[in-house]
Parts: sequence; C-alpha cells; structure tokens
Amino acid sequence: MTKRGIQFDTADPKHRQRIIKISEVAAELFGTKGYLETSIDDIAAAARVTKGGVYYYFKSKAEILYFICSTYVDTDMESLEQSLKRFDASIEKIKFIVFRHIEHYSMYEYSAKTLLNESYCLPTRYFKRVKSREREYLQIVKSVLSEYLGPGVKKSVITALAFSLFGLLNWIYSWYDPKKSLKPKELSNIIFQLFVNGIKAGPRS
Repeated sequence: MTKRGIQFDTADPKHRQRIIKISEVAAELFGTKGYLETSIDDIAAAARVTKGGVYYYFKSKAEILYFICSTYVDTDMESLEQSLKRFDASIEKIKFIVFRHIEHYSMYEYSAKTLLNESYCLPTRYFKRVKSREREYLQIVKSVLSEYLGPGVKKSVITALAFSLFGLLNWIYSWYDPKKSLKPKELSNIIFQLFVNGIKAGPRS
C-alpha cells in the first residue's frame, strides 16, 4: 500500500510503527525548530535510529514533510462527508466540523503546526497534492455553510465565511496549548458560538 506515493506497508505492524515514530519525531522538530533548520541527523537522533534507518523508510526529508502534511489533512478529511450525514440540522454540522477540527489539532499539535507553517517547503508535486486535499475540505465546509444560510446568499460571501472559520480554527496554533487549563471542547464551543452568533448578527449578502 502507498500513502500518496510513499511506501506504507500496513501488513507489517513494525514497519508501520517505525514510519509513524519517525514522522511524529520529525513533526515535533519541524513544528518547533522549523523544516529548514532541521536535518536528517536531528531526526535520526530524536527518533533513536541511524541516519540510514531514516532513509530506509523515507527517501528524503521532503518526503517526511509530505507524509506529515498529507496524513494530517487526510485525518481531517477521513469519513467527514459520511459523518456529516448523521446530522439533519446544518448548525449541528458546523458544530461537528469545529469540534472535530480542534480535537485533531489537540491530538496532533506538531503535525498541524508543520502543515500550517512548513508546507510551503514541499516540492511542487507534493505541495499541489496537499493543497488539492485542503480544497476538498474547504468545499465541504462551504457546502455546509451554504446549507445553513439558505438560498440567496452570494458564493463570495460563503467563501469569505468559510475562510473566516478556518482562520479562527487554524490561528490557534500561535497561542493555544491543549495541555493547559482550556480544554479542547471548551475552546471548540467558544469558536463555534463566536462564529455562529457572528453569522446571525452580520449581513448575509
């Protein structure tokens, strides 16, 4: 099996475990030091493997970055459309998207920071694939917002609202620490209420 071009042998649990371990260590380094400032030697040392061991699972540092970014976006996208079908009310769909997004961030904080801050370092072919998946996510959110607001709302307004929601959700990387007093569900509720109440109060066209 391949993970969008990267070998990911799920038939071998140890193989899979080592890939995940290396990618998690790399995500923490990329998310704190930066991609350009992190070397394969740094990753190998932090993962407690040899440099050759890193190259056994990944052909390059760029491939590690791609694996981290694509895996995180896929986590956000996984079964999302199917999950949204469980809700009849569009406001509940918005709530689900917000809570799920923050939950994923709190679980994979360094991967999220890597995607948001370092994905521009990806080679063009990898960058395009990641951005394509992000556009799919955006389209789902726009569809839910359009359903919530009803007919007659301009597409440009829906797009602006979708990007505003992502701004609220993604900008938390600059200040939010899931390990401190404000729990992910508490933050999710703040963002959800702020966004939905803002839509109710603001103009729709």
